[in-house]
Amino acid sequence: MFYKVEEAIIGSVPHTLGFVVNELSKNAFILAFEGDLMDLKDLVDPESIDADDFELLENVNDPVVQLLLVSVDRVITCMTTYYLINGLDELEVMENEEFNELASDYFYAYIIDWESRNYGEMVTTLNAVYLSIAQLLYHATCQLDLKVIDVPDHIYDDFFDKYSSFCMEEVPSDNKNISLLNGLIHHLNGDLLKIDKLSRNA
Repeated sequence: MFYKVEEAIIGSVPHTLGFVVNELSKNAFILAFEGDLMDLKDLVDPESIDADDFELLENVNDPVVQLLLVSVDRVITCMTTYYLINGLDELEVMENEEFNELASDYFYAYIIDWESRNYGEMVTTLNAVYLSIAQLLYHATCQLDLKVIDVPDHIYDDFFDKYSSFCMEEVPSDNKNISLLNGLIHHLNGDLLKIDKLSRNA
């Protein structure tokens, strides 16, 4: 049973990272629909993005959208490295419904669908989006560390005590998976700081 739990936790992480890619991409499209892609606003659903749709975003002349794409690339790189570290077969992992369900259970516990009304509000909302993603990734590291699916309640409070450490530097761990996710939290926060700087200077 212990092995199955640990296997399920390890297998759920790529699904979690996939959800993060979708969330960041969705926000990039929502912002782009207020600018360069306004003509496509009712034609492309940001909730169901296809890989081909990313080419549209790459040509958007909006630095915030481009920073969101940088974040997307970071998550995809993290996912690729995670597969290699754990010797996982991508197709097998992505077809596993148990892994997907485990990841979606806590993804939707953290990620909120914000109802922003204009471009400025959407950019401001990205602070909450990135913070929620950091909480989600921290949750995954705690599952990996404790080897339990249901982490103790204090984990949610612990995150806020440790978040400033993640912001300032990468937090190392003897566990390669945890180090990888900690690094992702750190670098995503760096992207958010650049977005904040752009919004202040706008």
